Amino acid sequence: MGFIRDRKYFFGGRAQKAYEFLGRRFADVEDWRFMNYGYGFADPTQNITLQPEDEAERYCAQLYHVVASQVDLKGKAVLDVGSGRGGGASYIHRYLGPKSTTGMDLAESAVEFCRKVYEETAGLSYQQGNAMEMPFEDGTFDAVTNVESSHCYPDKARFFAEVLRVLKPGGNFLYTDFTDANRPGDDLLEKAGFADLNETDVTAEIIRGLEQDEARRREQIRQQVPFGFRKLTGLWAGTTNSWIYRDFVEGRRKYRVFRATKSA
Repeated sequence: MGFIRDRKYFFGGRAQKAYEFLGRRFADVEDWRFMNYGYGFADPTQNITLQPEDEAERYCAQLYHVVASQVDLKGKAVLDVGSGRGGGASYIHRYLGPKSTTGMDLAESAVEFCRKVYEETAGLSYQQGNAMEMPFEDGTFDAVTNVESSHCYPDKARFFAEVLRVLKPGGNFLYTDFTDANRPGDDLLEKAGFADLNETDVTAEIIRGLEQDEARRREQIRQQVPFGFRKLTGLWAGTTNSWIYRDFVEGRRKYRVFRATKSA
């Protein structure tokens, strides 16, 4: 059942159309900048320090932090693939100190939103592009991030090959997504040619993030989504009555964080 639901709601051309619609429908909602399920620390003292303007989307920002801070990005050139509404790339750039950060997304409406919202942040840019055919030269970036996006891609092996191509030798791929619980790990990374693979199961932290962020997500849906679409939006957003939340809680899916390196 899980994979059927993935393909119905999250896969390929359907996903692109859905995200284009969201970008157009919420083009003026500038306080919605992340599109991930979030991450909740078991120990609240581990919570990251945020500026007041970023506090509302804390759990989404924390997921980006956990993924991107696996290596030191200070002074680096970073690419965020599947950047959506741009909050993740903006977080990386403002908090983790890279020299430049480029967000890339397939949805033109998302890129237009990001260029409008983040235009005054020096060193941060957004570009339209396909994850399976990236518009960058070989060896352009020191690090590539990808957060909760690859489940939409029709060819993950090709995506990983493209990541490897645009990375500099010794560069890092910092990646997270949900998968079938029975799959032991992303062996496609090794097949693509990555080395020094590190994998961490963060399913419990994702569940905690969804639960702790539940009230905000429901209020956002109530305020911004027409009544007839609220139930479907809640299922997509991972509210606690959604199939994806139940899959995590009942063990049908796992959420994993990966770090992999392009050999020097």
